[in-house]
Amino acid sequence: MAVQRHYRAFISYSHSDEAWARWLQRALEGYRLPKSLRQSHPNLPARLFPIFRDRDELASGGDLSESIRKAMDDSDALIVICSPAARASHWVNEEIRRFRASGRGHRIFCLLVAGSPDPHSVDCAFPAAILQDDNGNISHEPLAADATPGGDGKRNAMLKIAAGLLDVGVDDLKRRDAQRQARFWSIVAAGALFIAMLTIGLAVYALNAKRESEIRRSQAENLIGFMLGDLRERLEPIGKLEILDSIGDQAMNYFATLGDRGTPKELRERGKALHQIGEVRKSKGDLKAALTAFEESLKQMQALYKADPENNDNLFELGQAEFWVGAVGWERGDLKLAEHAFNKYMQYSRELLERDPGNSVYNMELSYAYSNLGSLARARGDTRAALDNFIRSRDINAEELKKNPDDIELAYSLAEAWSWIGSSKMDLGDLAGSDEAFTEIAKLLRPIYMKDENARATFTFASNMTFQTEAKLYIGDVGSAKRLNTESLRILSMLTQKDPNNADWLQVLFKAELLRLSMIPRGDWSDSHETDLDELIGRGNTLIAKDSSNTKNKILVSGMYREKALRKLQRGKTVEAIASAETSHMLIAALLKESDQSPLLVAELAKSALILGSVQMADGQAGLAKKTWSETAKHLDSQAIRIFDFSPIRRLLAINLGETAKAAEIESELSKAGYKDPRFAPDPSGPGILVSSASSINPL
Repeated sequence: MAVQRHYRAFISYSHSDEAWARWLQRALEGYRLPKSLRQSHPNLPARLFPIFRDRDELASGGDLSESIRKAMDDSDALIVICSPAARASHWVNEEIRRFRASGRGHRIFCLLVAGSPDPHSVDCAFPAAILQDDNGNISHEPLAADATPGGDGKRNAMLKIAAGLLDVGVDDLKRRDAQRQARFWSIVAAGALFIAMLTIGLAVYALNAKRESEIRRSQAENLIGFMLGDLRERLEPIGKLEILDSIGDQAMNYFATLGDRGTPKELRERGKALHQIGEVRKSKGDLKAALTAFEESLKQMQALYKADPENNDNLFELGQAEFWVGAVGWERGDLKLAEHAFNKYMQYSRELLERDPGNSVYNMELSYAYSNLGSLARARGDTRAALDNFIRSRDINAEELKKNPDDIELAYSLAEAWSWIGSSKMDLGDLAGSDEAFTEIAKLLRPIYMKDENARATFTFASNMTFQTEAKLYIGDVGSAKRLNTESLRILSMLTQKDPNNADWLQVLFKAELLRLSMIPRGDWSDSHETDLDELIGRGNTLIAKDSSNTKNKILVSGMYREKALRKLQRGKTVEAIASAETSHMLIAALLKESDQSPLLVAELAKSALILGSVQMADGQAGLAKKTWSETAKHLDSQAIRIFDFSPIRRLLAINLGETAKAAEIESELSKAGYKDPRFAPDPSGPGILVSSASSINPL
């Protein structure tokens, strides 16, 4: 029968680390176990109380006092606050030895607060009694919760200790803790939403009475600011932004009734609120409504800047407003709108930095501006210019991250710069360089993902693994591609269960799922895979129905239909294959008519035409198939701007058209680049039939 002891744990620490010991005691004693965890583990306590922490009773001699020994004997576990000071402390070492001598060495937990975990380091944090037993035998380096900068973070470190004390899995505890926080902030948001609606209503009602109007306006705008600012920061990491949808609609109507009433500061805050409303709408996939909010914000900021052009805050917010208008233009394939807005954003970013050259915030704005112009150049096929811009963006970002190594936002931004570099190098045929770029992102993001329950960190990490999967496939590393794809799917599925309305998350999840299906060998393809693909197409079409202006969704769904056409063809279902191939081709052809002739879209159209011709050939329409392939080959050859993605497609077209010399020339080019993508290998079973096919969705 287990011994019941009074204390949950005894904290051993050096006087130098008293603040840490005090924090840990309060954090553990104040922590309430998630209800769901207690339901699945009925024997667990509701709280970790009490925790012993008392240095006042230490004996003045060379031995531990009776009260300390008694407290240790009456404690279920020992927590050692580890630091160089603790390593040098006689008392900390004695307490470890005493506790281990009681036969409870397995109940000793470490919290690293300073120094190095390396036992051979001059600033090793682990006391000698942790690293070796009383006979001098070397112990394994202990597993410790790491509260140092760059470690687990204070809360996660506390949760690791709590998991050890409770003898439950740390991942399970962290997950349930995150779920509880999500429920708490959802309740807070719902309450705040009700109050906000009431306050906005009263503010509109009071507009005719000047004094009361000013009071009500101030109350309403403060509450709107809280919900779209502080509360939004709480809801975003737990995937609950949809709660703010109603406040966005009400706030837009309220701002319309106000017109130009308000001080410059109030008008600036109003403009910021409008662009925050736009961000919420954009994350839900409603680009049209998002653009309306962003354009209203831009009008507000333009008026403020015109009234006071020397005010840096006005100039900064004007730049932000231009950026968001450009971002929506980019996602809708309106490159003219995006170019105009992004050039304005670059202009304002440079002007801000000229006014205050040492300002890190303004320096990062310049980094973002370079990235935006790079994305435009890449969309138009000017990949060299795009890569130059992305490298400039990366270098500025890396410089700022070096100054502030613990800034997670800077790490996200640097990862994004590397992502664009990886995609651009892929366009240029530098496949090894592309793979290296995506690997750099994994190095940056994995530590953040491992220690942080933040949804943005999790999504960014999973999204990169999806891009990295494609890079691995290009060089023929199918094993790594499958491992990356499995992990990214697991994470993305978890995220979208948490927030099924986040269109950005769904889009990358669907891309990862399409990649999974595209890697299934022909011989392993089954009816269940067929069902999975049909369900995926249905979900993709739902995204298009929700916002038909999003070009990335249409490219993605075209890839799904292309995959379906190929799989139907491989199984001899020619009629169904024709319908899917035509749908895939039609989606991209329509996009090319509506937007600039982006080489990225040209490549997607060529992939669809390649499959369409294969289906026509299988249906006995050899003449039509040859025509489809021939016109596609001419279209690719006529492009003034070429990207690497053209080459694998053109090789297959050359094989199908009997252009032996052309096929050999391209084969040599692909071989030099290290291209070994099995999905675009010629299939001996028929002209132009691929092993698989997939759509390329590029990062923003």
